[in-house]
Amino acid sequence: MADRYFNPFQAIDINVPVDLHEAFTRYCQTGGNAVIDQSPFPRMVDLWFLAVCVAARLNLEPVDTAQYETRKIIDGSIFGSDPWRVHTLMLIAIGKTGDVQIVSEPRKMMSIASALAVAGLPKVNEMLKNGNAEPIWNLSDAIDTALRSPARIA
Repeated sequence: MADRYFNPFQAIDINVPVDLHEAFTRYCQTGGNAVIDQSPFPRMVDLWFLAVCVAARLNLEPVDTAQYETRKIIDGSIFGSDPWRVHTLMLIAIGKTGDVQIVSEPRKMMSIASALAVAGLPKVNEMLKNGNAEPIWNLSDAIDTALRSPARIA
């Protein structure tokens, strides 16, 4: 049995706009795609989390998710075995709000993360598609380039 860690997001579902859901079925192996070159993400949380991180790295504005019809993709319990993701989401929320007290408000933190994921997912989609190789290699090249460029600071 996997170790379980502190997870303030245990009871919070993660939803994405219906029109962005296709990326999760196409690029995640949980959608039945077993070819890693075409579907580089083992789980939907991996793609979602990368979208959050890309949005944070590019200093994108969180998207108001209330304007979209959404669909659940992940149960918040998934973070119970990934404490580093919990800590990262907490740090991103602190960075976006400038308020360390936000760590006592899991729903607000997840709202920020979800809004960033919606902002970052189109960029991740571009990274997967742009290039002359299969999605995993296009993504790898794009992430390498993004990490080598200076971070955008607001």
